Amino acid sequence: CQKSPMWQLMILYGFFYFFVISFILFLKFKKNYKLSKNDIFILILIALSSLLLIIPEFIYIKDIYPMHYRANTMFKLSYEAFIMLSICSSYILIKLLSDIKDKLIIFIFLSSSLIFISLNLMYPFFAIGSYYRNLTNYQSLNGIKYLSVSYPDDYELINWINKNIKEQPVTLEASGDSYTDYARISANTGLPTVLGWSVHEWLWRGTYDIVAPRIEDVKILYTGNGIESVKILLKEYHISYVVISSLEKEKYPNLNENNFKKIGRIIYQNNTAKLYKINLGEF
Repeated sequence: CQKSPMWQLMILYGFFYFFVISFILFLKFKKNYKLSKNDIFILILIALSSLLLIIPEFIYIKDIYPMHYRANTMFKLSYEAFIMLSICSSYILIKLLSDIKDKLIIFIFLSSSLIFISLNLMYPFFAIGSYYRNLTNYQSLNGIKYLSVSYPDDYELINWINKNIKEQPVTLEASGDSYTDYARISANTGLPTVLGWSVHEWLWRGTYDIVAPRIEDVKILYTGNGIESVKILLKEYHISYVVISSLEKEKYPNLNENNFKKIGRIIYQNNTAKLYKINLGEF
């Protein structure tokens, strides 16, 4: 939560600002040079990017993480700055190589650029290899493809929902921690649910007061022995559909499916996944 040390800023952004400074020096010392619209646009991007990097050093939205209060502000703003500075650096590289005529300056600039670019290319070389197993394991660009392997029945259920359920009815599913497979139905269909990733919900709201009761309510909906308490919660959250699959059974070992059999009907079922349609008008 303290201000970033200069060495850290240089490691993170030194690559970009090598090109930025080179561009500014070029504009300053190039005789009779007239700024083009492209140059002005790049200077605007540089100014905006620099502002996005400076702001979280002084102003930030306080996160819930005790040792990282400004983490999300930095992440959200610096991510955009990285994109814009990448565009700027590419433009500056080509621009200077095209317009500078002095061979010594070109040699120094090009040599330095190649060193910086080579250092940056080390990251994708190791990162891609470690995550994608040297590209021997095809992942595809389909964002929910992983579910067809880890939870194939849920994958089929999601596809069915996307094709057959319209508008935005509330769909009950098990809630869980961040960066887990929980909330996979709401995340991949766009349908609202009672509670998804509880810590993220806590983070966005800055308080656990809204999240905590919902954790217990979802548990009651799935495990409650009394049908009346389940009915009350179904009405309170305007729940129209209920998902029962492997993650629900894993999260709630005492899951009581009989409640949903009494007040709803199965409209989709495969090996492990079921989708109940709840008719709120009947009770």
